[in-house]
Amino acid sequence: MSPSEGELEEINAGFRGAHPRDIIRFACERFGDALAVSSSFGAESACLLSLAVSVRPDIPVIFIDTGFLFPETLAFRDELKRRLKLNILEVGPAMGHAEFLARHGRLYETDPDRCCEINKVEPLKRALKGLRCWISGVRADQTAYRGAMRYLERKGEDFFKVSPLLSWGAREVVRHIRDEGLPMHPLWERGYTSIGCEPCTSVPGDPSDPRSGRWKGKNKTECGIHTFLDKK
Repeated sequence: MSPSEGELEEINAGFRGAHPRDIIRFACERFGDALAVSSSFGAESACLLSLAVSVRPDIPVIFIDTGFLFPETLAFRDELKRRLKLNILEVGPAMGHAEFLARHGRLYETDPDRCCEINKVEPLKRALKGLRCWISGVRADQTAYRGAMRYLERKGEDFFKVSPLLSWGAREVVRHIRDEGLPMHPLWERGYTSIGCEPCTSVPGDPSDPRSGRWKGKNKTECGIHTFLDKK
């Protein structure tokens, strides 16, 4: 049975100060097999993934291969898959990469929102069909939009999003990764603190904002995968 709005408030209040592992455990117990975690295999992805598999070793991990990812990201995915024995469900755009380039060219330069819609949002929509819960690794300190999120949010009539790391900062995330003996993304040491598609990712220009290297020069802070459900 789906929680009422009153129950949601109580659940979120109870999650304040809780360890992310306990929030993941709640989601697994509440939503059973109708649940998946997503990962971009970005800079700090090992944190959420290691927590998730510590609760449920075979938890499905949705990974979107946009066709524009760094080779280092794909290598990082393979490394974490090996180390954590991940159950990865890979999805990609409906349009092949070569066809996309032939039809749209450098759409990421002229209309990055549309580019993200085709290569990230649409594949995720397909991957989430049939599920009741989606676990993601967003944090409140990353963007203003994420700062207003809650641990457990209703995103449809019977669909929910869980954000176990919401109250953690970069320090807690990196500490967990190091304590578990897991790697950071290979580009981390080169200054990339937030890593997405290669054409839209650079070293942050503002050291105080780890995401300032994403879509540099454009009025854009979200790719759309964490906001598209708000439109419904």
